[in-house]
Amino acid sequence: MPRKKVIPEKEIAIPEIKGFKGFDKDFKCKDHQYEVCKTYELPDGQEPKCCEQGFHFCENPGDLFDYYGPANSKYAEVSSTGKTDKQKDGDSKVCTSKIHIHSEISLSALIQASVKFILDKVNWKDNKVSNTGYRSAATKNGQMSESPNTGIRRSCTRRAKCRY
Repeated sequence: MPRKKVIPEKEIAIPEIKGFKGFDKDFKCKDHQYEVCKTYELPDGQEPKCCEQGFHFCENPGDLFDYYGPANSKYAEVSSTGKTDKQKDGDSKVCTSKIHIHSEISLSALIQASVKFILDKVNWKDNKVSNTGYRSAATKNGQMSESPNTGIRRSCTRRAKCRY
């Protein structure tokens, strides 16, 4: 039986993961000072572990607001080329052994990136459009049911008053 070749861990290509990182107003995170255009790496032998050890960032820019509010924070585009550990609770938080801080981005750029991230996840091929446009109307089924709709002259529900 042929033997499988064992590839040393250092030779295995680790894919780059792009994301976004939040900082306090001084560009610090967990008492670690960061700088734009620099790469940070864990010492040899240390493994990344979410919320314990390593460099954290989010793939979904909107998730950053759970950790760094917009009033006193700074944000940056980052990439990881090290080992990773991903958050298990539905958040897009990633912990890595090696992170590169590409560039600081404004709050509006972060919001635009967040919208783009969400829109990129939409399956536009199979979408079904309903109840949109000028004078849209919604259908209702069942007792006290409500349907959302959009447009300038939307119909009202029994519980809410219309405001134009």
